Amino acid sequence: MADIPRAHAGTADRACAPVQAQSDALRILLKGTAVVAGLTHIAFLSLFYWAEVDAMAIINVASVLCYVWTFWLAHQGRIGMCWVVTALEVLAHAILAVWVIGWASGFHFYILLVIPVAVITNFRSLAIKVMLVSALTMVYLGMDMLLLRRPPMVPLPDTVIDGLHYFNVLGTILILIFLAGYYHYLISKAEANLREMATTDPLTQLRNRRAVIEAIRDEELRMQRAETQMSFVLCDLDHFKQVNDTYGHDAGDEVLKAVSRVLTEGIREVDHLARWGGEEFLLVLPGAGTQEAQLVAERLRQRIEALRVKVGHQELRISMTFGVSALHPGETSENTISRADQALYAGKHAGRNRVVLGSLTPEPLLQS
Repeated sequence: MADIPRAHAGTADRACAPVQAQSDALRILLKGTAVVAGLTHIAFLSLFYWAEVDAMAIINVASVLCYVWTFWLAHQGRIGMCWVVTALEVLAHAILAVWVIGWASGFHFYILLVIPVAVITNFRSLAIKVMLVSALTMVYLGMDMLLLRRPPMVPLPDTVIDGLHYFNVLGTILILIFLAGYYHYLISKAEANLREMATTDPLTQLRNRRAVIEAIRDEELRMQRAETQMSFVLCDLDHFKQVNDTYGHDAGDEVLKAVSRVLTEGIREVDHLARWGGEEFLLVLPGAGTQEAQLVAERLRQRIEALRVKVGHQELRISMTFGVSALHPGETSENTISRADQALYAGKHAGRNRVVLGSLTPEPLLQS
């Protein structure tokens, strides 16, 4: 039939939507992380102030201010800078804390958290990731060799050190669990978005051929269990090529979207509607026999006939031809759709803008 419309600008916007959603989610995550980390460092500040460890109190004041900055960066959408500042704060705080109050405090564990974050960042260059991970590994090993047995600058009571150690161990474990869970969430969401893009027509937002074929298979299994009926309606816009040739492909796109909305509004929730190809649509009616399918097709034909699509300063009048067929016992859905296709072509040759019932006797498949 007519050529499939060219790529529409909305397709690119829709393709970018999952990326934007992921960026928004990441911004919210970083803002929440900044708040939690800032409050945690306020608690550390209170502890070290009470323990009269002035150096650590000052370090935690700097950390709180740093997380106020990262919150502002995340709010402004400067995600990359936010990651850099957060990573540098974690590294600096861990190194200084271990230097001042000793290895046993467990602050060095937080350096390990930066490594998986560096691995899953959006750096395009693998070399940059390798360099970051290698540098973090070397920093951690260097700290281990230099500070493991070095006496702390400010000795604290064993009870305080033990409390800090287990608090930091538990905090590290919880953050690792959170990072793993969030990463799994992002992967699952990305898979869902890709699945939707693979089964949805980008112009009309209807199911595509692949998706509706899967739906038909599911309905066939349901029919076998419940012994119900199923009908197909194949419909095609009349003189659509003339619309594209006369008014341009943008006008054709608007016509297809308008028709898609009318068809969607005219069917039940249990029905399946798909863009079968080009200007051709397939409607699957579970539980509907021939007469019901004919009534549905006629109602849709009248709605399309009454539709006016505004293109520039004029309104286009359009029409559709419908081919209807019901699935017979022992018949495959492919043959039933073929009969609907034959009925559709018969309607085209008979003058268009009509509903034609497919032959009850399956005929040889037509090459469309």
